[in-house]
Amino acid sequence: MVAVTGSRRRLLLLVLAPTLCGWAVGARAQGDVSTAPDGRVLHRRLPPPPGGASGPPVFVYDPRRGGGLPQELQRDGQALPAPETGAQPEPGEVIYARDGSTAPEMPDGSEAAAGAPPDGAAPDGAPPEGVAPAPGEVSPFGERMDPRQGLGSRALPDRDTEKEGTLGYHAVFDPSVVPFKRNRALDVVSPDGSLALGTPRLEVVRPVGNHGSADREVFWGSVLVDGRPGQDIPLPSVAPSARILSYETTPRTALTFVRDQAGNFYVRTTVPGRFRLIFLTDAPSSYFGRSVPLGHTVRDVPSELRPRLPSEYAGRALAVASRLGLDPSMPYDRLVGALVRHFRDFEPGDPPPESDDIYTDLALGKRGICRHRAYAFVVTAQGLGIPARYVFNEAHVFVEVWIPGRDAGWLRVDLGGGAERLVIRGTEDKLRHRPRGRDPFERPEPYVRALAEGQSSAGASTIEGLPPVRRRERAPASGSATTGDPLAGAALLPPPVARREARNDLLATRTSLTLSESLVFRGDPLEGSGRVVDADGHPVTIGSVQLLLVDGPGGRALGLLALTALDAAGRFRTSFTVPPDQRPGGYEVVAEFLGADPYAASRSP
Repeated sequence: MVAVTGSRRRLLLLVLAPTLCGWAVGARAQGDVSTAPDGRVLHRRLPPPPGGASGPPVFVYDPRRGGGLPQELQRDGQALPAPETGAQPEPGEVIYARDGSTAPEMPDGSEAAAGAPPDGAAPDGAPPEGVAPAPGEVSPFGERMDPRQGLGSRALPDRDTEKEGTLGYHAVFDPSVVPFKRNRALDVVSPDGSLALGTPRLEVVRPVGNHGSADREVFWGSVLVDGRPGQDIPLPSVAPSARILSYETTPRTALTFVRDQAGNFYVRTTVPGRFRLIFLTDAPSSYFGRSVPLGHTVRDVPSELRPRLPSEYAGRALAVASRLGLDPSMPYDRLVGALVRHFRDFEPGDPPPESDDIYTDLALGKRGICRHRAYAFVVTAQGLGIPARYVFNEAHVFVEVWIPGRDAGWLRVDLGGGAERLVIRGTEDKLRHRPRGRDPFERPEPYVRALAEGQSSAGASTIEGLPPVRRRERAPASGSATTGDPLAGAALLPPPVARREARNDLLATRTSLTLSESLVFRGDPLEGSGRVVDADGHPVTIGSVQLLLVDGPGGRALGLLALTALDAAGRFRTSFTVPPDQRPGGYEVVAEFLGADPYAASRSP
């Protein structure tokens, strides 16, 4: 609902989340509900986001250039500028190509370690029976046991369970999800026991525009791609259910994004050549950390997600699960929790006693690094009826588990690993991603010992190049909610963007605004939408609009709530929240078009 006083959009802030501290204008707030004098429920408090997350991100645009990629992404008091658009590779940067990731030449003419199969590991013929290669891939990397250095569609178990030496990782996302970049996910257990990518079912992923929300995490991505017309080039991602918000390429290249059933992303292009792809992507916060809901069993897994193992491996997986005290009839949360606890309890070292069944040897021997844990976990989980994937990049292997319930979806799970050193490149201008949700699973002693600097590190004992958690803090508020200052908390909002100066030769414009709510709890998400037109009512299709929180009686702009671009119909739509520390009371929200040649700036009435 929208309350309009005169022609301004008035906003009534009721209470502070999570502490109740008052109400106004005849409304009553008790617990999580606010009511009108006649008893009507006006508003129910939304549950707090995981980890105390704030509201949606703010996208800051060039006020003259307008749409496309924003100049900056702001959230939680942090500013993340757009990546550089140059098409030259950074030192050690991975280049994504048709046949997998390749290494660029270094300044001294040598080649960085990445991508190519090791000596003696040439591509073989057909993939395992019933398994198709990924789009654009001639064949997987043959009998190669560790797929991390390429983008093959097959992973074979091995008995090389000792601790590794130095691992290399290139950060392409900001905030960086190191070491959990998704280069490739495998979802099928094939008859020979290898993990593979099932026959791909491709869907086109269309950019949705820069509309963030409070329950999704937003990331910059920057990659170099060797494009080939008609080929699907693998693209790294942060989550299987990620969205593409917007993108630009250097040089300009028309692209189509596609995704397969395992959540692997690809790009298609119509022209050959290398290009830099800068893109904004987001993913559900629940993917990075969440609890496993109670009251579910494997019978709650949708039929299209239910794993189907070859008969021989189905029997072996159930036998291993039985040895662990598990069976498919148990509650889902207990099954997943017990599996994570068991496979986190592995340690690098001499391989377990050998039989003709390497899966069982690894699963029960509790020896190995990331790829051994992840392999045995996926086979065992799928044997119990739990959808699970083997996910890897050039330095690490982890797993994804499907979680049922009201907020069903995939959950990233780290099982640990074992290496002496992890060297991260490309983090000089990036921050480290900190999941808003917590890891809900037990951390056995071997897993805890392998954590470097308190976080997962691909099992490496030391890390070089780890990006910081915070780059700079915003200035603290000049007042507080208890001082009586009506503008307390204003410093928590970014300052307004300067609009274009008025000139006689510019065309006049009109800006309108509608709010999704007018009576809200502070910290709850709202949506603002409207349109910018010229004096004749024609849409203005270039430029940006900022939404400002205004102190009603004084007319002072307290700060920037959101900044968004106009679309081809001159419309805008964006989500935002008011800071939880803003004092309750009546405020106004105005939309301000910043102006763009040949149009003058304007403000909603």
